[in-house]
Amino acid sequence: MGREAYEGLELLFESPPSTFYRARNAVLGSEVMLRRLALDPARAQDARETFFREMRLSAVLRHPHIQRPLDVFEADGALWSVHEIRTLEPTSELVARSGPLPLADAARWGAQIADALVHLHAHGTVHGRVTPRLVAIDERGDAMLINLVKAADLAAGIWPLRPVVLGLSPFSPPEEFAGARPTPASDVYGLAATLLFWLSGRPVRGGDSPEEALERARAGAPIVEPCDVCREAPEALGARIRAALSDDPQRRGSMAGLASLLLEVHQRYAAEVPSGFGTGVRLFPADLPGGLELVSRHGAGAFGVVFRARPLEGSGLLAVKVLKPEHRDDPKALERFLREARAIQQVRDPHVVAIRGVGEHGGLPFAVMGFVDGPDLAVLLRREGHLAPARVARLGTGIARGLQAIHAQGIVHRDLKPHNVLVGAGDHPVIADFGIARHDTASRLTLTGELAGTPLYMAPELFAGEPATPAADLYSLGTILYELLTGTVPFPAQDALTAITAIRDHPAPDLPADLPRGLRQVVDRLLAKDPRVRPAAAGEVATALAGLLG
Repeated sequence: MGREAYEGLELLFESPPSTFYRARNAVLGSEVMLRRLALDPARAQDARETFFREMRLSAVLRHPHIQRPLDVFEADGALWSVHEIRTLEPTSELVARSGPLPLADAARWGAQIADALVHLHAHGTVHGRVTPRLVAIDERGDAMLINLVKAADLAAGIWPLRPVVLGLSPFSPPEEFAGARPTPASDVYGLAATLLFWLSGRPVRGGDSPEEALERARAGAPIVEPCDVCREAPEALGARIRAALSDDPQRRGSMAGLASLLLEVHQRYAAEVPSGFGTGVRLFPADLPGGLELVSRHGAGAFGVVFRARPLEGSGLLAVKVLKPEHRDDPKALERFLREARAIQQVRDPHVVAIRGVGEHGGLPFAVMGFVDGPDLAVLLRREGHLAPARVARLGTGIARGLQAIHAQGIVHRDLKPHNVLVGAGDHPVIADFGIARHDTASRLTLTGELAGTPLYMAPELFAGEPATPAADLYSLGTILYELLTGTVPFPAQDALTAITAIRDHPAPDLPADLPRGLRQVVDRLLAKDPRVRPAAAGEVATALAGLLG
């Protein structure tokens, strides 16, 4: 059949030099998608040969995430291919329109494309141009490879390739910029670079324009750190992406291994999202006029999942925390969740996450909080190893002031640690995650012998069964400051029992003598075994640390 067999062309999207249309088969009456490839008269014969090589390869590859032709023809000065109807949007446009993708979505689409590339490699060729522009999402939410031009030429044994087919981009591996022929390891690099773009909205080696990004890639500029891009990504995924972006192709690992890990990450994170709380859902808590819309999953703790959200009236971002699905029928977990909201709703301090409202949706409670656009202290430590003393004093001053506000309401946090301190613009610390906080008047929810908190940061008296007091939070603050100054906690251990024994029975190691004496004295007092020897209140600590800043 030719062009006359298809009618009612409706533009779907453009991915130069191709344009995609929705059309109807005039004979069968079915809807199809047409791809039109404009012909440059100066190189029409080369374009024809390349096009038909691509179509023959696509027809052989029977994979659900590789676009496959139903028909091909030449008409109206262009080359046409016919495909199953799908409403496709390139992920480059998706990110430009909606911002960085949630980790669960990026992992799912990455796993689908990785599996397609494994299939392609098994047929003896490589894609060579894995980029956000050449991965599209269909109306069912599945990822598709939409261009096999380079793969077809490589499969035909053509080398070197014409520049228009070679298609070097910010997502191309270093060896291609050096003139080497792409290999399966090159596709591993391209997919890892695409994943980081999905998660950050920026090219893997930076750049504020396509031209700058290409030049930085060509020059071998440093790659973006995966854990900086997505604070919720498991370290195993961060390590795998770092390896996949190695300048040495031999160190990148296999595409099958990357596919398996991405699928595991998707399944883990998708399972944490409660039914009815997906992207685009609108919530209407009583305390927030106009309601809000969920934008993406942001992170998770032991009991809750946090989403980015935008108010339907006004601007900016909010955070929405909802109980994880596995705790839906757990009355203890439900009480903890509600207690967190009640505990901090009365606290008004810039160093404590603000509760904007509480509601219920689909039988699950949720809390609306201020959104802190920045990493937590744990990510900051992974990125920098340790911090300068003056910076530690500034951060410690803010954390101590937040504790002062919390303690003034009769609340003990009980799980203060780097993961629960967010760092906003200007190194502004904000205490978050009050899931096991305890009010003076609250009944104890933990079972006999059960620890509430993270052992590495817990005060020694808590291991003896003594009740948590503000002094326990101050000990945790001392541990955080020690770690910020040195890059390690005072009592590192491979297991909880060893850590508990050391914290309970051994004196804290001395801080390095080259650190400011006043800062060492503050940390030493905070880490005292006897809570009576620690500073009397968080406000006293804030004053002492602020004084060190001069």
